[in-house]
Amino acid sequence: MKKMEEMMELFTDEIEGFSKSINKLESLSKNFVDLKIKTDTSSIEYLLKDFLKEQRKVITIYKEKTTEIKQGLRLARITPNWMATLFCITVTIQVLSLSYFAYHFIHSENRNKAAYIEGQKESNESARRYFEDHPIIYEDYKKWTRKKEGIQNQK
Repeated sequence: MKKMEEMMELFTDEIEGFSKSINKLESLSKNFVDLKIKTDTSSIEYLLKDFLKEQRKVITIYKEKTTEIKQGLRLARITPNWMATLFCITVTIQVLSLSYFAYHFIHSENRNKAAYIEGQKESNESARRYFEDHPIIYEDYKKWTRKKEGIQNQK
């Protein structure tokens, strides 16, 4: 019986410990039932709004930079400005020099023709004066030209 009494005591102690644990669990469970968790997303919303503002700024900067690059590409040239200017100056100098030489060539032809005509007139005048001063030679010259014309007519 002694053993039974000991076992009974042990069971009683265990039941008391178990009931204390249950009471403790019930009180804790009441605390959790009364506890209401509120979802407050205001701080997250604030951070999200701030992040979106930053993203909008970055996107506008990106768009501005791309439009600047596009404009730069539209205005970009394969050749630099100094090279285009040098080319225009060179072409202008060549056109002017060709025009000058063409003008000079045309007028030199005219001068040569005028000089030839002037020389012809001078030689004719000189021959006429010579023949006037020497009529005998003039008569011989006439005979010689007639002979020459006769020979040419026979051919």
